[in-house]
Amino acid sequence: MSIIPEIHSLGDWGVWLSIPVAVLIGWVYVMMEIVGDYTENPFQGMANDIPMLNLCRVIEIDMREMLGETDLPTAVEAVNGGLM
Repeated sequence: MSIIPEIHSLGDWGVWLSIPVAVLIGWVYVMMEIVGDYTENPFQGMANDIPMLNLCRVIEIDMREMLGETDLPTAVEAVNGGLM
């Protein structure tokens, strides 16, 4: 609403400019909502989430090393460049 006076000061073509500006601003808010919903729960196991299996396995290996065990589990390997 605050850009309406500025758009009217541009003349007749400023009214037509208000449509793409409004669409652009609306698109930014919709994209922020989608990104917020996607990253809301980082423990769902999706592609961009925290790799919990890898994290737990590293903690397990470190704990067993501190206890002096020699039969350690193997680390989780990345598949196609990503840990799941």
